[in-house]
Amino acid sequence: MAIRKKDIIHLYKTYYMDRENEQVDLFQLLKQEFSIVNAVYPGSYVQISPAFVYPQVVFIDADKNAIKFFKDNDRIINLINSRKEYDTIPNITFYGRDYNNPIKELLGLFDLLISQYAGFISSCCKQYLKVGGYLLANDSHGDAGLASIDNDYKLVATIRESNGKYKLSFNDLDKYFIPKQDIAITKEYLYKVGKGLSYTNKASLYVFQRVM
Repeated sequence: MAIRKKDIIHLYKTYYMDRENEQVDLFQLLKQEFSIVNAVYPGSYVQISPAFVYPQVVFIDADKNAIKFFKDNDRIINLINSRKEYDTIPNITFYGRDYNNPIKELLGLFDLLISQYAGFISSCCKQYLKVGGYLLANDSHGDAGLASIDNDYKLVATIRESNGKYKLSFNDLDKYFIPKQDIAITKEYLYKVGKGLSYTNKASLYVFQRVM
């Protein structure tokens, strides 16, 4: 669906504000618990709400509507300024490209890598995270499952969502990512399936720390 210039901000409101999908509470929770200052969001589409909470955010998406959206920089900055929760000037950058292609100037810079509904970001974009930084992932496309078998990551928390409210838990982490079926979970298998598997216990979202 092509969008006209006058519809740019309307696109954000339709997909995120009107559907209560902004997740501002989620990003606030992560900032408070893990002292997040900056974030990188591959496959972001037009979800600019992390920039309401974090002073520096990099967005990466090859979608043509996302590219058109982020060209309207003045209106985006005005929207962020009207919602931001920090005193500094918003520092946002957008790369209109496939996130599978590395961006050298971003390597090792970020406290938070966001992976939601956009594929296997935990692997190809891991290099953007600082060692000690955090990956926020859901398992819609199997990315949380992939991170769970990656030795560079350690599961440190789960998040449950109910009516737009998010609750963080550090308990019983070893009960997650146990498949219901007797199968060997490998990177190759997850890439082939391309979606989240059936596990004995599930959360809405998972927080991993990059340990290597």
